Amino acid sequence: MSNRHIVLASRSPRRRELLESAGWEVAVRVADIDDSDLDPRNTDAASWTTALAWLKASAVREMLTASGDPVAYWPIVAGDTVCEHDGELVGQPLDVAAATTMVRAMADASHQVWTGLCVLVPGVSRRIGVDHAIVRIGPLSTRDIDEYIATGAWRGKAGGYNLSERLEAGWPITFDGHDSTIMGMPLPLLDRLLGDDTC
Repeated sequence: MSNRHIVLASRSPRRRELLESAGWEVAVRVADIDDSDLDPRNTDAASWTTALAWLKASAVREMLTASGDPVAYWPIVAGDTVCEHDGELVGQPLDVAAATTMVRAMADASHQVWTGLCVLVPGVSRRIGVDHAIVRIGPLSTRDIDEYIATGAWRGKAGGYNLSERLEAGWPITFDGHDSTIMGMPLPLLDRLLGDDTC
């Protein structure tokens, strides 16, 4: 598996770690797209995450083509993740107040995590898919939440948390679905989208 190559159109260290743990050689290339400038309005979670994944992947493809980057011949994968809580889409918190409100709302409750992927295989096609999982976070004390928020670990994370980090920290979390989906790179879905088109 170590001869597999892929371009990751994301700054996320978690996505890169997941791909590398699955045997990919990863080249990170990121286009200048700020999700916070975009508003989903009434778009459903599946459509929103796949649309953003396509936007990021296509922007990176244009960048690679224009620059003559040698990794332009590798498959490109982009992903986007949102949480859905009480019918509302929840992305990355922008500041401490938003993170605190977000985590408090999700404590002692269930939410869904949606991750959309776009894979661009040079000379082949665009492939898009989405996966989701259901996550339940048990009760958290005010102190638990305040101490977590103070660490800043919520930054850049959909829903304000990372699954593996919070499990290691002892948060009462259970989930139905694939853990890689919750962490932003659903590996089974990626394998299905790529099929035999690896390099």
